[in-house]
Amino acid sequence: MTLTEYLTEDRIVLGVRNDDVPGILGQLLAPVVRSGSLEHTEVALAALLAREKVLSTGIGHGIAIPHAVSSSIPEPQVLVGICADGADYESMDGEPVHVFFVLLSPPDRASHHTRLLARIARLGRDPAFVASLRACDDPASALEQIARYERTHA
Repeated sequence: MTLTEYLTEDRIVLGVRNDDVPGILGQLLAPVVRSGSLEHTEVALAALLAREKVLSTGIGHGIAIPHAVSSSIPEPQVLVGICADGADYESMDGEPVHVFFVLLSPPDRASHHTRLLARIARLGRDPAFVASLRACDDPASALEQIARYERTHA
C-alpha cells in the first residue's frame, strides 16, 4: 500500500494560502469538491475540524496530516497541499506548516487508515522530503517526489 495508489495530480493543491484552520482545510478539500468524488464534503470538513479540536495534526517539521474517519466517506482519499511560504496551522512545534497530507477514510477501512497515517508520518520526518515538496512547481513534480521518496524511504 502506497500513498501514490490514492493520489493523482488533480488531488495536489499548490499555492495553499495561509488562512485559519477551516480556511486551509477548505482549500485542501477543493479537488474533491470539484470532482464530486466526495458527496458530503461538509461532513468530511466537520470531521476534520473535530479531529483538530482534539489535537492539532500539525505534527511539526513543516508537515500536517489532517485526517478523519467518517461514514460519509465512501473510499480512502489522499490529498496533498503545499504552502511554500508556510501557514500558521497551530502546529505542535509552533512552526509554520508547508506540506499538508489529508487522509479521509470510511470506518470499515480504519486499519488501512492507520497504516497510511504511519507511512505519511515516516516520510514527514525527513526534512529533505518536506523541502523537496516545497520546491515543486507543479502537481506532476510533487507526485513524482512523493513516489520517489516512497520507493526509497518507506
